[in-house]
Amino acid sequence: MTDEFGISALLEPMRINQRNISNRIVMGPMAAASPEKDGSPSAQTIAFFERRARGGVGMIIVGGTVSTKRAYEESPVASVLRMDIDETIPHFRKVTDAVHAHGVAIISQLTAGFGRMGKPLGNRQLISPSPINVTIPEDQFPKGFIVPGGRSTPMPREATIAEIKAIEEEVIEAAMRARDAGFDGVQVAAQMSYFSASFLSPHSNWRNDEYGGSAENRGRFHANIVRGIRERAGPNFIIGLLLPANDYLPDGQGPQGFAQVAQEIEKAGLDFVALSNGAYETMKMSAPETDGAMINSGDAKVFKKALKVPVMIQGVHDPVFAERAIREGHGDFVMLARQMLADPDYAIKLRDGRAAEIVKCDRQNLCMRRMVFGMPVRCGVNPEMGRESRANGGGRPIGRLVQAPLESVVLSLTGSPTVMGLVGKLATHTQGKRAE
Repeated sequence: MTDEFGISALLEPMRINQRNISNRIVMGPMAAASPEKDGSPSAQTIAFFERRARGGVGMIIVGGTVSTKRAYEESPVASVLRMDIDETIPHFRKVTDAVHAHGVAIISQLTAGFGRMGKPLGNRQLISPSPINVTIPEDQFPKGFIVPGGRSTPMPREATIAEIKAIEEEVIEAAMRARDAGFDGVQVAAQMSYFSASFLSPHSNWRNDEYGGSAENRGRFHANIVRGIRERAGPNFIIGLLLPANDYLPDGQGPQGFAQVAQEIEKAGLDFVALSNGAYETMKMSAPETDGAMINSGDAKVFKKALKVPVMIQGVHDPVFAERAIREGHGDFVMLARQMLADPDYAIKLRDGRAAEIVKCDRQNLCMRRMVFGMPVRCGVNPEMGRESRANGGGRPIGRLVQAPLESVVLSLTGSPTVMGLVGKLATHTQGKRAE
C-alpha cells in the first residue's frame, strides 16, 4: 500500500549520531504544550507528547523551551517551558519517559532569547546582536491574522560581548539539564528573528567584532554553544541546529549565505540541521498556505549539498510530496508542526496504508492565534488537540467553563480590522512605555 501512495521513503529508518530513528517523520517544535504556570511540564504536556509518540513519529522536538532567565522573562507568549532552572528536571523526565515508552527519540529545543521580538521587562531594554527592531508589514502576517498597518517591535540595544558569552554558558547549562531529564539531545534554536537567529544574517548583524562580519563570526555564538555542549555531554548526545533556509529580505541572505554559516557551525559538532523559512519581517513564509516553498525554490537542496549531517525540511504536509522531496535529495527528514496538531496518527496511517485517512491541517492558523492571545492552543480540525490529558482520566478544569466562552468572543473580535487596529495601537503604546 505504501508504494501506491508513493510514501515508502518516509518510512525508512535513519541514524542521527548513534540513535536509530524509525522513520523520516519528525514532529517539529511548537509552543503548544500547555505547561504549568511555573514553566514546568504539566499532565497535559506529558499527554500531548505521548499522544504524538503513540502516533508513530520517528522523533519529537519539544519547542517553546527557554534556556536562559532572560528568555523566560522576555517571552512574548505565556506557554513556554523552562529549561533554565533545575527544578523542572524531574518533570521533564516524565515527558521523556512517556515518549521513550513508544521507542521514539525526543529532543529539547533550546531558545537562548527572544531578542528584538521579546517583551521588555520593566525598564530593561531588549538586547540583540545589533540595534535593529522588527517591522512586520501588514501583508506579511499569516492567514487568519488581521493586523492593520502592520507591527513594529521596540528598539533593542546591541548586546555586549560579556552578555553574549554569559548567554552561551546558560544555554550549555540548559543542555545539561535536558540530558539529565532523559532527552536524547537538544536543538539550538536560531530561527525567525529571535536573539540567536539575529547573528546569522547581514540584515540583523552589523557587528565588527568576533561575532560579526564573516560567516565564521556570524556563526560563532552557535558554534561556541555546540562545542560546549559536545565537550560536556559527550559524543553520543545529539546536537542539532534550527536556522532559516532563506530570510527573503533584500538586505538579508538566501540559502547560500545561511548554508555557509551552517557549515561553520557544523564543524563544532552538529548531528543534524533543521530548516525553517523566513523571518518575522517575512513571517508569511514561515506558516505557508501551500506546500513546498523551500523544495520548489531549491533552497533546501543547497543545504543538503553543503552539509555532511542529515537535513530536516519544513513545510511539506502532503506525504507524496514529502517522499519525493527526500527521494530527490532535498533533505533527509520531514519536520511537521501544524500538521502534527491536526493528526497525531499521521505516521501510523502511512505505515498501515491509510494515507487517504490523514486529517489535513486547514492552515487557518487557529493554533497560532490562540497562542498569541495567551490561550491554550487548540486545532480547528482536531478537537482532541490540547485536551489529550482528559482522555487519560483528567476532567475538564473548572476554570475552562468560564474561560472557553470568553476566548470564543475574543477570537471572533480578532476577525475585525477595526478592533485589531485599536489593539495594535494600544500594544505599541504599552511596549513603548516599557522600553523607556
